[in-house]
Amino acid sequence: MRVGIAGAGFMARTHAEEYAGMGVEVAAVASRSGPQGFIDELGLDATAHTDVATLCKRTDIDYLDVCTPTHTHLDLVRTAAEAGVDVFVEKPVAGTLGEAHKIADIVDEADLTFMVGHVVRFDQAYRAAKDLEIGSHGVARARRLSPFPDWGSDDWFADREKSGGIFVDLGIHDLDYLRWCWGEVDRVFARRRRDASAEHGFVTLRFESGAVGYVESSWSQPDSRPFTTELEFAGDDGLVELSSADESPYREWADDAVVERPVAKNAYRRELEHFIACLESGTEPEVGVADATESLRLALAAERSAERGEPVRPEEVVA
Repeated sequence: MRVGIAGAGFMARTHAEEYAGMGVEVAAVASRSGPQGFIDELGLDATAHTDVATLCKRTDIDYLDVCTPTHTHLDLVRTAAEAGVDVFVEKPVAGTLGEAHKIADIVDEADLTFMVGHVVRFDQAYRAAKDLEIGSHGVARARRLSPFPDWGSDDWFADREKSGGIFVDLGIHDLDYLRWCWGEVDRVFARRRRDASAEHGFVTLRFESGAVGYVESSWSQPDSRPFTTELEFAGDDGLVELSSADESPYREWADDAVVERPVAKNAYRRELEHFIACLESGTEPEVGVADATESLRLALAAERSAERGEPVRPEEVVA
């Protein structure tokens, strides 16, 4: 497989480092500011481009991996489709439902293999939690706490018109995951605090089943605090708890050796391998544009609820 990467920032680096262990050749990288430094630093044998259209037209690539800010996704998907190139795009699928619907039309018309990188679904601990039997669903709680992401080019995370803010960019990880596990959501109620360089939000979900979900997302942690995630599922027959603060949640003893971390593949590797397997087999990826759009709808419902100070039904969010 030969991939072209759109972007040369943090997520592009994350994907490129995974490709290095997958036998996937990064054949080209495109970035408006010029990706040659990125290519040299990672030791890639890739051509450098300043626009994705040139990358798609001049390079023999099997697919485009879009690792650029959210507000650019629609244009890049359209560019790839015009060149007949399949697409993997980082979450969220878009910043608005209107853009997401346009992407859906483009993908359908061009008959692309298309996947959105909702990476939490491919985290082995989270997948295991989904499958554990806890009886009737009661309460789900998810937390994702981080310092403000200051690695974005031109500080695009701080521009809510580009990033969408805490619910659309960060909270959507857990909103998507909880919807995947426990089904559709009937109502959303959210609160948040924000300033120019910090944001912290809370979302309460009422699932159609009657279960309740609670999502806490933060871009307001001190730089000294590491990125932290937590998950709790409570049912009438069991309780599941996960925390990234547990440094070694699993150990295996074999003969005289103790294997502290037997999981060799992280979630990014697993999701990229899944997409490539879909390309090779001609099957539909696990997270398509329709599924990703509904998760975006939840995040936008949370944003609307926080603005209004009242609950919002997801179906009310139509644009």
